[in-house]
Amino acid sequence: MKNIANTIEDLLEILAGLQGQSKLQIESSDATIMYSIARQTFRGTALTDRQFVLMKEKLQPYKEQFTALDYDFDQAIETLRQPLRHIDRSKYIKLKDNEIVVRFPFKKSDIMLIQQISNNAEGYRHDKGSHVHAFVYNELNVLLLLDRFKNKEFEIDKELLDLYYDIKSIHDNPTEYLSGVSDKKLINVCDALAPIVQQELGEPTESTIVQFVDRRFRYGFDIVDSIPDNTLAQKIAMRKAKHYQSKPSQESFSDILNALWELNRFPMLVALDTTQAEDQLYQFANHYRDILNPEEQSVLFRLEEKDSGFNQLIKDRKLNNWVDKDTKVVYINKDKLPKILVNSEWKPTVTFSYNSVFDKFVNSYASFNCDLVVFREETLSPFRRYSNYYG
Repeated sequence: MKNIANTIEDLLEILAGLQGQSKLQIESSDATIMYSIARQTFRGTALTDRQFVLMKEKLQPYKEQFTALDYDFDQAIETLRQPLRHIDRSKYIKLKDNEIVVRFPFKKSDIMLIQQISNNAEGYRHDKGSHVHAFVYNELNVLLLLDRFKNKEFEIDKELLDLYYDIKSIHDNPTEYLSGVSDKKLINVCDALAPIVQQELGEPTESTIVQFVDRRFRYGFDIVDSIPDNTLAQKIAMRKAKHYQSKPSQESFSDILNALWELNRFPMLVALDTTQAEDQLYQFANHYRDILNPEEQSVLFRLEEKDSGFNQLIKDRKLNNWVDKDTKVVYINKDKLPKILVNSEWKPTVTFSYNSVFDKFVNSYASFNCDLVVFREETLSPFRRYSNYYG
């Protein structure tokens, strides 16, 4: 009496040991894929057209083993237990609800590309079990996605393709589109900004290029010449954001102020601590004593203590001055923003603070006006590092 194997699914499950007491031997090179598909059919999932073709091919080398056990191999291999399962193999990149939607059937190489892109992209989401991957619709994501998928036989919206080629042109030829300093020349600087840059810094030269790099946040430059970071001034200029932490254990007070002088960082706002105001004011004013006139500095607060050494220091150093366009340094209490400063035409380009936590109005004033905020502190406050309050 013949052993019963009515369908190709039966053959697979017998070979994998999921039916009967199989005495068949499976090659190690076939084991993973055939066991996987056999378990799938055993659970009731139908074969896809591609799985059907692949299993017919994979099972042929085992025909003699089946016939030796009196199975009707030729009949079973052409017969399906249930109709083939339809797979949506569409591959596309489309715009939908202000998102870039990427859809493709599972493929490990494409999944790896998506994972790489998501590490640098903005606003990525994916529902588990879905073949759809969504990204926020912006220029960065268009560039990242189409750089990797445009030649992989995906259907891509024309609007995305047109935008991609525009972005790609800018990305590959930045000096034709983006503003900044290239080869010590100002490029693509708008007519309104050019005279301001000229008045503040003049022309880019070997000696002033570090100042142009330092002001890239102030001027909104996308491109700046590469400079070394051998000096402290160069290190400050190459900072990644507006804030710069000056650790006393690594940089002397004299060095940081000399670097700010080299960068021509005036007008300057200095935020003093109430409990150490006298020492800090003395230290700061004393450093610039021989290069800044007292009339170019102004202290906008006083301490209430009777016989305050801080108040006397202001008087002795003649720092009780009006704030005007010629004022180079203004000293304030870090815990209070003077109204006179808010209403004044005087605006700083840098804030120097001995503490990374100060009044929210002082913080807003410094953040709005300054493209460089120096914190003279060994360890930044956790509030400064992690709080949205400080930005």
